[in-house]
Amino acid sequence: MKSILFDCDSTLGIPGKPMDDALALLYLLGRPQEAQVLGITCTFGNGNAHEVYRATKALMQELGRPDIPVLPGADAGENPISDAARFLAETVNRHPGELSLVAIGSLTNLYGAYLLDNTIFEKVKEIVLMGGYTAPLLYHGRHLEELNFSVNPEAAACVLNRGRNISILTGNNTLLPSYLPKGEFLEKLCSGSPSGRFIAEKCGYRFDVTARLDGDAISYCWDVVASVYLLHPELFTNHPVSCFVTERTMHSGWLGITEPAPDTCKLNLPQVTDTARYRQEMYAGWLNFQVGERP
Repeated sequence: MKSILFDCDSTLGIPGKPMDDALALLYLLGRPQEAQVLGITCTFGNGNAHEVYRATKALMQELGRPDIPVLPGADAGENPISDAARFLAETVNRHPGELSLVAIGSLTNLYGAYLLDNTIFEKVKEIVLMGGYTAPLLYHGRHLEELNFSVNPEAAACVLNRGRNISILTGNNTLLPSYLPKGEFLEKLCSGSPSGRFIAEKCGYRFDVTARLDGDAISYCWDVVASVYLLHPELFTNHPVSCFVTERTMHSGWLGITEPAPDTCKLNLPQVTDTARYRQEMYAGWLNFQVGERP
């Protein structure tokens, strides 16, 4: 059983906005024998911090999970020491060495927690992130911009350089396993499970958005790859590397792989080993969380 602090920029329920952060959370909730989510901290990225907090609170209320705290984080340009940052710092200090930290939006809240306690990352069991890239990332003939580390380069540079035991699911490594065609998505989730039908009804809009934008009714669930890695690293191959990371390089989210040196950081960039097994596990989690009032 892993005890998890979940930091996200979920915008599920806001017209036109992405759904993948929420799906990463729902996967974890669908694995109650393996994962205990102790709290959710809200950052900006897919929406502003207020939008993310409102959408996440609404989702947890709809799921009947008032037992999981949801904390608002700082918005872009604001003081990063927020309610979310304080919650992260306080919770880690209550459980030193026990907690897994998953962060799949801007790293503002983690940065705020570090400013409150410069030893915070020494007390975290592991940090799993989604973001960054190591090679040009093309989609429909255009380069995809990185939208997690780059939206707060100062925070990202601090976390990557100061953090320990960091695994990053990069845009490059998550592109293939995160591919979601509408037909497969709906067929898998409308198979009789209440949680599957809940996801299909809540997330179906996203395929219409991508069809209008790109001509294909597909979506990418980048962030869930981080959640699956946290619980099932055996489905991945680890790639420990040294990276030269500065605030300047984080403006683009570029992870510069290089030779080890005093000014580099050690990062693990996992890659899915067996896409079929990965996707089986991803869907299994989505089909298994509890919807509605808890007994």
